[in-house]
Amino acid sequence: MFENVRADTMRCIHRSGLVHAIDILRLLWASEGFQVLLIYRFGRWLGRVRKYSFGWLIVIPLYPVYWMLSVCARKAYDIHLDQSADIAAGFYIHHFGGIEVRNCRIGSCCTIYQQVKLGPAEGADRGPVIGNGVFISAHTQIYADVRVEDGATIGAGTVITEDIPNNCLVLGNPSRIVQRNYDNSKFL
Repeated sequence: MFENVRADTMRCIHRSGLVHAIDILRLLWASEGFQVLLIYRFGRWLGRVRKYSFGWLIVIPLYPVYWMLSVCARKAYDIHLDQSADIAAGFYIHHFGGIEVRNCRIGSCCTIYQQVKLGPAEGADRGPVIGNGVFISAHTQIYADVRVEDGATIGAGTVITEDIPNNCLVLGNPSRIVQRNYDNSKFL
């Protein structure tokens, strides 16, 4: 958990190396996405701890704290990072509002914007698998068992219905590949 939090912090501050305490305090105060991500990481940690023989001694008093923080964050910022989602280190929520991430797997160093919906299709068990370094722009919907490969860039308002190969720029509803070998490093 702590390595993921460290990677998330470095990603949000956009630096590598030493971080001053004031930077972390500013991040905790001003970044709604980072606050919700910390709550998500705390919930995942509680889920892992409860599997140990005496983990319930930690989980019983801390779970109500997690639940209350999660509900408050969902109501205040309209960001729902469900515990069924597997989010790797370096995740960055650029803007809050209307974000729903559930039952999917997200690789490292991914960025999402507001009004992004990720999850399984109606009645399906599995959701999308998002690769490393994927940029997902505002109002994107991925409600299918699809795979978005590493380095893909998904434009605003796109509805993903099929697998997306590496380093592609994808736009439209339904989605279509606009450019191959697209470099999204300036967005990450």
